[in-house]
Amino acid sequence: MIETENVVIETSTETHDDANIKADFSKTMRMPERFRVINRLIMRDLNDLRGTPSFYLYNRDKIAEFLRNPYKNQKYLRAAAIYLYGASVHFRRLIQYFVGLSDLAYVVSPCRIDTKTAKPATIGRQYKRTLNLLSLMDIKNQFPKILTVCLREDVFFGTMWITSDSITIQQLPSDYCEIAVIEDNVLNVSFDFSYFDIYPEYLAPYPEEFRIKYALYQKDIVHMRYQELDAPNSFAVKCTNDILTYAIPPFAGMFREIYDLEDYKNLKLARTELENYAMLVMHLGSTNGEWDIDYDKAVDFYHNLDSVLPDQVGSVLSPMDITKIGFDHSGDADDDTIAQAEQNLYSAAGVSSLLFNNTKASANALLLAIKVDQSLTFGIVKSLEGVVNRFIKQYPYGRNFKVTFLDVSPFNRKEMGDQYLKACTYGIPMISYYAASQGMLQSELDTMNFLENDVLDFNERFKPLHSSATQSADDIENDGPGRPPKDDDELTEAGEQTREDA
Repeated sequence: MIETENVVIETSTETHDDANIKADFSKTMRMPERFRVINRLIMRDLNDLRGTPSFYLYNRDKIAEFLRNPYKNQKYLRAAAIYLYGASVHFRRLIQYFVGLSDLAYVVSPCRIDTKTAKPATIGRQYKRTLNLLSLMDIKNQFPKILTVCLREDVFFGTMWITSDSITIQQLPSDYCEIAVIEDNVLNVSFDFSYFDIYPEYLAPYPEEFRIKYALYQKDIVHMRYQELDAPNSFAVKCTNDILTYAIPPFAGMFREIYDLEDYKNLKLARTELENYAMLVMHLGSTNGEWDIDYDKAVDFYHNLDSVLPDQVGSVLSPMDITKIGFDHSGDADDDTIAQAEQNLYSAAGVSSLLFNNTKASANALLLAIKVDQSLTFGIVKSLEGVVNRFIKQYPYGRNFKVTFLDVSPFNRKEMGDQYLKACTYGIPMISYYAASQGMLQSELDTMNFLENDVLDFNERFKPLHSSATQSADDIENDGPGRPPKDDDELTEAGEQTREDA
């Protein structure tokens, strides 16, 4: 028996061809207070000051120190990444760029099925139930948030709230999670239950599993501090999945360049303020040791002048000549320095700066650069694919299906769509792939076809306008078949002669 928070599904008597697979709600007990928590997940208590987010601005030297030992300082590197994501528009835009390199388009296909003995009616019912289960996950809305965390911090730790009408993914506190086990090619979460010693009020908004295991921890705080959460409802997704012993933000190497860019901007601002500042010098001359003008009168004139000057203009009374020594730089040089710093920043991230400030590169060069960057995002998406497939296999109707995420993004949607459409014209069964590449889910493909053709009767009510492209030769009364004739002013001399001869 597979038990969830509000759903109990009987599986002991199910067979492969059982047509009556259904959820049994007769044994479901819904506690009102728990049901409210599930439907209104409380993220934090606004009246609790401990729930206020903390941000840490580390200096450049601290970042360099953290990178020397990322295993020991992974908590601080994560905090620095979170701060820079909010403070640096360059870093945030970079993360959002990589998140947008996948449409999260997916296709559900059968697997482990003998096509000679399988019953189409049974497979059809299981297929629709699998689509309904995936629709509860709201993949295109929830998974971009997972991608954002992975690209920013390296690891996303999550657990699922499962009810009869929704599946909500709750992010776990990364500082209290570790990776120790891989199950079915998916990373499992080991949770530090001392978290609830610090935040006991946060135990309620967590699934029942956390209450049970926290009670075990309280009985043995030494050996039961870290406990593995139950799979497949809890999982971890890591960007740098070739390094599992610790988390390191994928773009930690560019943190110092972000500080350099801010320093260059501050220097330019200070230099601009100095260049906009002016000074008026009143020279008080002297002859044979005597002032050329009465000193007290000169001071009065100086105060009169100083009182009417704006803030950007200073004044001084001096008996000596003042010579200006400047260290001015041209404005172009300043702009070149900042532009170079921005280019260094994106180079440190491993992407082309022309993607964000395109002044030189061709469109083809940018598309090639995007394809290289897309491989990073798609690697995370493939990990999410494993999470989804492990999740649906726990249900009897999902064991014969798998989810495949397509390598499709807004930048290659037309290219991939043309490939799938061409495959369809040669009889390859890829209609679902084409629809997914254009942003339509398989469940929408079936239901929209039913709605437009059977319910609304669009295929009969909407007729295309009459033209040579929509008429047969018998329908064309005047001109006959073929291309419509050209106007006289469009004909060449040879064409005019041909028309006259006819």
